[in-house]
Parts: sequence; C-alpha cells; structure tokens
Amino acid sequence: MKRVVPVVLGLLLATLTFTLGTAPAQEAKIPKLVFASAGFEDSNRYWMISRPDHLQYDPFLETLLEVDPKSGEYTPRLAEKWQASPDFKEWTFTLRKGVPFHFGYGQFTAKDVVHSHSLMMRQEATATLVQTWRGVEEVKVVNDHQVVFRMKRPSTTLPYAVSRAGDLRMVSKAQWDKEGIEGFDKRPAGTGSYRYVGRQPGLSITFERVDNHWKGEKPAFKELEFRLAREESTRLALLLSGEAHIGDLPRELQKDALKKGMKIYSSSFPVDWMTVYLGGMYFLPGDPAFKPDVAWTKKPVRQALNVAINRKELLNTVFAGKGTMTYVTGWSAQSEGYNPEWQARFDQMYGFNPAKAKALLKEAGYGPGQLKFKILAFTEPGESEGPQVAEALGIYYKDIGVDTEIEVLDWAKVREMFRKKTIQCCIWPNIISWRPSEEWIRISYWSKSANHHYENEFIDKTYNTLSQTIDPKERNRLARAIGDHLFEEFADIPLFWFANEVVANPKVVSEWVYPGLGAGRSTHFHLIKAAK
Repeated sequence: MKRVVPVVLGLLLATLTFTLGTAPAQEAKIPKLVFASAGFEDSNRYWMISRPDHLQYDPFLETLLEVDPKSGEYTPRLAEKWQASPDFKEWTFTLRKGVPFHFGYGQFTAKDVVHSHSLMMRQEATATLVQTWRGVEEVKVVNDHQVVFRMKRPSTTLPYAVSRAGDLRMVSKAQWDKEGIEGFDKRPAGTGSYRYVGRQPGLSITFERVDNHWKGEKPAFKELEFRLAREESTRLALLLSGEAHIGDLPRELQKDALKKGMKIYSSSFPVDWMTVYLGGMYFLPGDPAFKPDVAWTKKPVRQALNVAINRKELLNTVFAGKGTMTYVTGWSAQSEGYNPEWQARFDQMYGFNPAKAKALLKEAGYGPGQLKFKILAFTEPGESEGPQVAEALGIYYKDIGVDTEIEVLDWAKVREMFRKKTIQCCIWPNIISWRPSEEWIRISYWSKSANHHYENEFIDKTYNTLSQTIDPKERNRLARAIGDHLFEEFADIPLFWFANEVVANPKVVSEWVYPGLGAGRSTHFHLIKAAK
C-alpha cells in the first residue's frame, strides 16, 4: 500500500511504460461464472453510485489508470502517460489509441473523457468523489489523444481518482449523442474485456466476454453474472448448490463453506476498515442540524461507547481473527500523517473497560437504562459483517446499562440519512476501503463534502490548508494534526483493518489475484483463472 500513497510524488510524476497484452486465460469448462453478491444500488448511472457499488461496472467500464493487482501501483490503462504541473493544478493525460467502444460506437478519444467527466457535473450526481470532479475547472482537449485536467486547487491525489480505485468511468459520447440517457440506461457502451448484456433490477446483471479486447485481456469465462442476494444464508446456499461459483460471505459463514470444500481468496492488501460512526457530530457554530440532546455530542459518552467494546473478542468471533486494530479511522501505518503514538496510547484511551464506561456515562448524566438509541445495519458488496457487528454492539452496550434497538436498512437509506444530516438518532457500523488521507478527510470530515461524519472549525481550517499544500513534510504534519484531533476527541469507534475476502468453488475457480483497492473491492474479473 506504500506505493499508492499520493505523497510519493515521484511515482505520480513518473512517465510509465506499458507492455501491451496479457496471457490468455485457460478456457473454462463452464460458460458462465456466477458471483453471488450482497447487492448494491442498481443503476448504470455511475455518477450517482458510491464506490463500493462500482462492483457492477468493473467488468465493462474502464478508467484512465489501472491499479496493479499485485503491487497496488497506478499503471497505464486507457491513459498511457500522465504528468502533473509543478503546482499540481494541471494534470496531462496521454490517451491510448485504437481502443474501441462496445457495440460499434467508435474509438475512445479525448471527447469521451470530457463527456464522462461532464456526467459527474450533473445536478443529480452523488458519486463518492463528486466533490473532486466539481473541483475541476476544465477538462481541456489538446488533441484526440491528450487531455488536461485543470484543477481549482492543487490536487496530489488525482491519479487515485482517475484510477480503477476511483469512480470516473469512461463512456461513449457518440452513444450519448445518438441515444441519450435512455440508451445509456438500456445498454451502456464501455471498453472492458466484458461487455454489458442486461440487468434484472434487484436480481442480477449479466456480461459477455469481448474476444478482441484492445489490451488482449481474455477472461476464462465467456459469460459473467452478478447474482444479487441480500441474505447471507442465501448466498451460502447458492454456493453450496452450485448455482453460484463465487460468493461474498461474512466470515462467520466462511467456515461452513470451507467444510463443504470451498476455498477463500483474499485481496492482495488489507484495504478495508470497519468503524462505527455516530450520527449528529456537527460542531460548527450555528449548524441547525446540531442537537445538544444527542448523547454522544458529549465527549465522555463517546469514550464510554468505545471502551465498552471488547475489540479482541469481536475480532475473533465476527471476523474469525482475520484483522488488525484500527487506531484512527481511515489511517493505516502507510497513510500520510500516520502517528505511531496512536497505537502506543490506544489501550489507555480506547481499551475494553466496562467499569470505566459506566463511570463515564454517569459523569455525562446517564444512569443505567437512561440512554437508548438505534444501531443501523446493512450489507453491501464486501461488507457482509454489518448486522453481526450491530448485534455484538447491542450486547456490549447492554452490559453497561445502555438500551439499543437494531434496525436493518438498505445502504441507500442509511447514506441518505447521514448525507442529509437526519441521522442523530443512530450509530452505524460501516466497512470502507482505503483511500489517500486527504481524500478521506475531505469526504468524511470536511463540512462542505457530503458525508458529515464529524465536523468542526479545526478540521475545516486544517483541511483547507492541507488541500493547498504540496510540500510533503508539511502535508504530513497537517494530516497528522487532523488524525491526532480525531483520536483525542473519540470522533467515532474505530475497529479493524482486514483484507477483502470471497469464497469460491475450487472445482470452477483455481485462482483470483486482485488488489482490493479497486472501487467495488472485488475487481479484475478477467484475472479469474478456471480450474483445470
């Protein structure tokens, strides 16, 4: 993961070379590979969909840059080369020639980059990185195969945003001009090694292999289907019955699959963290959404909710011991601004101590049975453990005299609540994948962004300075200052880092190497190798 940290500016500025073509995969015995997914927000409109749900685009809508499945480096994809200006306000991308769109919509050129970005500027756009795309002053066409992203402020993280880890998918302007949004909704044209066939909303999406992909990618399976199944037991049953060949399962069910001969495949990097977020952390002066009667606006309550949790037990039970501690949400040891003192002080500040939790609640004015709230839970692709964590939290909080109610909702509803600042009622566990520190601060803690996880004047001021700074040492200092602040304030309830995992039938799948850093987590479907 060190290689994807944006502060390593030499990597971002390097002119990289690319060897065209990849070795073809062995032809599979069965024509269709079925992936049983926890589900996602069903739509072809990528500009309205959050990064975890970009799983549905990974097989057929490509990005300017790739994320190498083994090293995590950004490498050429639809862009052959890229370079930043000294002030990081202009990024020049040289595009690959001779890349055809599916369904006969011509070749990929600079006008398609401009069009793809313009969709992120639409009023209804709600994609995860939409603020990044609205921070683009202009996408200037130099010629058919070169574009310049002119930014309103310095952007050291743009390679991340335009890569397979980001959410700017390249689509055809020619298709849009001919068919409009109706045609795009029905059958979007991409450039991937699979092409879109169709979807049954809430049930499945199907793709078919492109046998003459521009890069030489040839997936082992002629067809690919994402079968949507919200219930964990249903996904397990699909796997065991042979109706599905790969599945996204919570770790507590993985053992049942292993007993039946299934195999686990893990991402190349520990890229996901789980944190429990607290609704209503709106501390900017005059914010009408701030409600002082929300218990965890008081710091002692936030600490109590942290020290009430036995993290080691939770890790061993729900996550089968597969993970490491998160000390500040969003920061791994390789992240810009990481402070090793967080680990050294974590047990003292956050360690399991029910007696201390009760004392802190009493200090805040809450006796046994006086604090009640909801825990929201949901499942998404690669995020199967939410309901199990919610149940465990309910038990831990009951032990310190707190009453909770668990409510299972669709992810889209939970997201709507925190984006509209109507989630003061609740806390919710969520699994989120790694991104650069500046991007994580922007999307979650900067008040002008969409998610509003924890906001105050210090974070806004420090983030604004960070976003204008290009000196690596100063950037590290500013990112660390924000991380230190979140740590001291118990801004949320950090839990664990872990790899993304899927379960597969080894009689059908022999290997799958993917980084986990891609939007949608389980990516690079063309690299799935068929069993002999």
